[in-house]
Amino acid sequence: MDSETEELRRLAVRIVEEHEAAAVTPGVVVQRLAVEYDRDREYSEVFDLLHALEDEGELVYHHGEYNEFAAPE
Repeated sequence: MDSETEELRRLAVRIVEEHEAAAVTPGVVVQRLAVEYDRDREYSEVFDLLHALEDEGELVYHHGEYNEFAAPE
């Protein structure tokens, strides 16, 4: 995995962990990456990344109606 992908993964986990709500949607992650970290990414790329992080146990899928992800407890 290249350093840019690793940095994106780290930032995505940080955003989910620091978010004030119980869970966060991929759209929120896209917005925060753009605004706070100057990283423009497509929704589909972030969606796939969050699912990969879920598969690896870094995040959990929050079974809400909006494809939400949360940090494991």
